[in-house]
Amino acid sequence: MLLRAEALMPRVAAAVRTGRTSRLVTTGLLLSLACVLGLVESSIAAPIAGARLGLANIAIVVALGLLGETPALAIGLLRVGIVGLATGSLFGPASVLAFAGALAAWVAMCVALRSRAGFSYVGISVCGAVAHVAAQYTVAVALTGAPGILLLAPVSLLTSLLFGIVTGYAARYIISRLEVSRLSGR
Repeated sequence: MLLRAEALMPRVAAAVRTGRTSRLVTTGLLLSLACVLGLVESSIAAPIAGARLGLANIAIVVALGLLGETPALAIGLLRVGIVGLATGSLFGPASVLAFAGALAAWVAMCVALRSRAGFSYVGISVCGAVAHVAAQYTVAVALTGAPGILLLAPVSLLTSLLFGIVTGYAARYIISRLEVSRLSGR
């Protein structure tokens, strides 16, 4: 069934009034940011085997703070797929680890966000970073059957803690700037 332009315009106007268009644009921009940061990060040599900065998670924390849980999950999973496709690792073990980490990080961040403890964006980011690493090690051991991999876990968890703090501060700064911009009408 084809919609005529006149029939479509009230729907567009209603979407703009309810902010759906703004949310969709913001979601798209955050997905783009996550993908670009993920690609940049994949081109940087890791200082410690398997340790990544988690730059793309800045966009996930911002999405969680501004848009809510479902858009943050969509951005996280789509980012893993798009970056995996762009780097050629989409159907390999690295993608399985990346999807497991992204899903675990999202769950941990949602739990922290809903917690009565009142986690800040930095705390939420740290929870996500630690869950990401823990899930990746769990899946790595399950895939390889080599529990010796866990000997690297303490170093990875420590670096994830540090990088989670940096990511959380970056996300907090971005969210504060966007909220100021929204309040001032810019």
